[in-house]
Amino acid sequence: MTERFDVVVLGTGAAGLTAAVTAAKGGARVGLFEKADEVGGTTAWSGGHVWIPCNPHQGAIGVQDSQDEAFTYIMSLSRGMLEERLIRTYLRAGPEMVRFLDREAGTEFHAVPDFPDYHPEHPGGKSGGGRTIECPLFPFDELGAWQHKVTHTPYYSNEHLTMSETSLGAVVPEIPTEEEFARRAIRDERGRGPALVGRLLKALLDTGVEPRIEHRARELIIEDGKVVGVHFDTPQGPREVRAERDPGGELRTAG
Repeated sequence: MTERFDVVVLGTGAAGLTAAVTAAKGGARVGLFEKADEVGGTTAWSGGHVWIPCNPHQGAIGVQDSQDEAFTYIMSLSRGMLEERLIRTYLRAGPEMVRFLDREAGTEFHAVPDFPDYHPEHPGGKSGGGRTIECPLFPFDELGAWQHKVTHTPYYSNEHLTMSETSLGAVVPEIPTEEEFARRAIRDERGRGPALVGRLLKALLDTGVEPRIEHRARELIIEDGKVVGVHFDTPQGPREVRAERDPGGELRTAG
């Protein structure tokens, strides 16, 4: 039997979850597929920091920024080898994405103070932070049955830390007390990449869409030069999924 969706998304890291949430909020029938037996991908292993120049939270920590500064910085790092149109698009769409996810997915991003660009000595670089954003702790008990289906990072022994509470996120991190760690453990409040994954996954589940795990994409289905579906290998055998717009359906713009 062939399943059909308006939008098919492969992978359950931040990019895949964001794409699925955005499409679902826009009224699409969404199929989200993950090859592993847990969701989150390498995003759940990461520190959860996202680099977005001109993001809407910079003002809260007194940072001023501009697309021209950020463009100069990126192009200086790439020695001018990147396509300028794509960089301009990224710089324009990044802040819009942050506002959308804060509003529609409850990400609650905030700008990280005093976390500099990796190379602030380059033209357009920022040494005082602001372009890097992160999520606060997220209580994983809000995910219900999916609480224990998010991959665990091998890099941190304690999942109840934010990135800013680690030596990688702050020069002198403020380590929570044992009492605070115990409080966070009650609702399984996780930080860093898991906090971002947890929020995006909760937003997706709230739309009625659940990821399909153990679906390894084997081959794209291409017809008339267009990708129209995917062949998957699953524990139950091969299956075919198609991305086809329902002729009677109507997508709406999330707002």
